[in-house]
This record gives sequence, C-alpha cells and structure tokens, in this order.
Amino acid sequence: MALVDWCRHCGVETRMTEEHLPPKSADNAAPITIYNEVNGELKVLRSYEQGHTIPSLCSDCNGGASKRGLPQAYATWRKDVVAHLGQWAASVQRAFGWDRNDLWLLAKSQTEAFWLPMEHGRGINPRGGVSLHPGRIVRQIIGMILAVQRTRRLRDEHPELIAAYESTGPTSLSGHSIHVALASTGTLAYFTDAVLSVTVNISSQRGPRTKPFWAIIFQPFVIMLCEGASAPVEAARIDTWLSYPDNAIYTKADRKTRYPIAHRGNLLVSFLHSSAGRAPLGEETIV
Repeated sequence: MALVDWCRHCGVETRMTEEHLPPKSADNAAPITIYNEVNGELKVLRSYEQGHTIPSLCSDCNGGASKRGLPQAYATWRKDVVAHLGQWAASVQRAFGWDRNDLWLLAKSQTEAFWLPMEHGRGINPRGGVSLHPGRIVRQIIGMILAVQRTRRLRDEHPELIAAYESTGPTSLSGHSIHVALASTGTLAYFTDAVLSVTVNISSQRGPRTKPFWAIIFQPFVIMLCEGASAPVEAARIDTWLSYPDNAIYTKADRKTRYPIAHRGNLLVSFLHSSAGRAPLGEETIV
C-alpha cells in the first residue's frame, strides 16, 4: 500500500508516489544501494532497482513537472556541464600529464576555488549547440529541494518558493538565492531541513554563517538554497535564471558562465569528500 503523507509541493495529505531524485533522465535509472554509517560501520539502508527515489510527491505533482519539461531541462543542463568537464579534464591531461580526475583538485589558491568557464549549449554539440531552458532548470532545482524536506517549514513559511516553482513567466526569489558549485564526491546527499546555525567556520573565505541554507548534492553539482544573497561555499548564483519564462532559452549574451570547483579546504566540502571516501559510489547522506 502506498504511503500516505503530505505532498511536498501542493501540501495535500494523500498517497505518495516515488519521485526520482535526481531526475531519472539525469543518469538516475540504474540499480543503486544506499548506505548509512552507524557506530563507524556502513550499513545497507535501502536498495533501489531503477534509481534513487523518495516518496514525497502526489501523482499530480510528480507528473506535472515532466509535463512542463522541468526534469528534462535539468538533465540537459547536467549533460552539458558534464561534457564541458570532460573537455577540461582532457585539456588538463594533455597540458600536465595528470589523470583526468585530477581536474577536481584544481584550486586558485589555498583558500580560493578554481572557476571553470563554460558556454552553455556548446558542451554537448559544439557545432550546432543545444537549446537550454534556464527558467526550467532553476524551477526543477527548487522542486527537488522542496521534495526532500522532512517538515512543512520551508514550504509553509516561504510561499514565494512554491510561487516561483509553479510560475511559467519571469519571477524571482524574495529574500533567497540559489548557488551551484561543482564536485566529484561520489555522494548522493541532501539536507532534510535547514542548517540553522553553525559553531565553526564552514567557509574559510566567508567566516561563520548563521543564516539558514538547504543543500542537495547530486554529482557533479553542489546546489544550495540560501536565505540572503551569499552561499556557505564559493559558488555561482543561478536564481537569476528565474527571469526567463519557462519556454525561453539562453540568449547568446547569457550563455557564457563560470562554475567553481568546490574547494576542499571548505569544511562542508571536506565532509562530503571524506564521507564519499568511506563508502561505495551511491552513498546517501541525509542531514
């Protein structure tokens, strides 16, 4: 029998359906085993036959995103970024003789991240380019962050998030921002509620942070929804993409962007990498 719970998007209490997170089309369709660490030992939490899912949306909301093309837009964006990363890794290998995975060790300095320039739409098919829909991408991200929440707090206290997710025209996030960094942690991770406060400097560049933030880590992205305009790690701000309607594609002037490689000197990033080192690919961290 399907789980009866409250839908993380519409809020109605009903039977839940399994939502693929990240989207099934974003390489989340293969069998995966999830581990949790208990008393220093890894224990199998759950195995999935067709990709990682979470029972958090009703059937209408689950299917509604696909009808709008949101998960498809996220998958195309991810494919585009991964293609750029492959090109960068090949360049590093040719220039320095490094292993391609050494790309993830690049840093501008001991405290600053290395930013990778990209031109969206030219990573997958450099000749003809690919049409990416930035408005759909960021709306899918909002939907994913909402979908993993344990409580109604984020949904009920910030209706502007639901409004931005459901909108099809230009909009913005009042008082919030969304940021992206790149990482190869081998980890599937998300925060089921806000990190409300910290007692250590989770960012050596920015000092202590006390404003709430939420995060999902679906390789190769570290994505953060933050209260205010700043993020706890160096990252590219993308909530400005909400200025694009659902059906709009990047203009030529806006295709060029940069994403930083998540700096391992940051304690939050360091935790993700150390966690990944203790478990097979596919580990899930739920905070």
